[in-house]
Amino acid sequence: MQFFGGSDISPSPPAPTAPGNNAHMIYVFNRNGVCLLYKEWNRPLHTLNAQQDHKLMFGLLFSLKSLTAKMDPTRFGFLL
Repeated sequence: MQFFGGSDISPSPPAPTAPGNNAHMIYVFNRNGVCLLYKEWNRPLHTLNAQQDHKLMFGLLFSLKSLTAKMDPTRFGFLL
């Protein structure tokens, strides 16, 4: 693959697809940040306690929501 500088750089290797290498988790929160449902499959490492894990995930989702609200073009009348 050739990029703008003219050098040949190989792309990054594909993600592993072997069974058991993927962690799947589902979280359901209410509007106050209380975790109503948590389920996990194939999670190899448990580094945090469940309460701390729920707080971090809700914080991530809350931050993403506020970021996307700030980037919303319809907020400033740029609706196409």
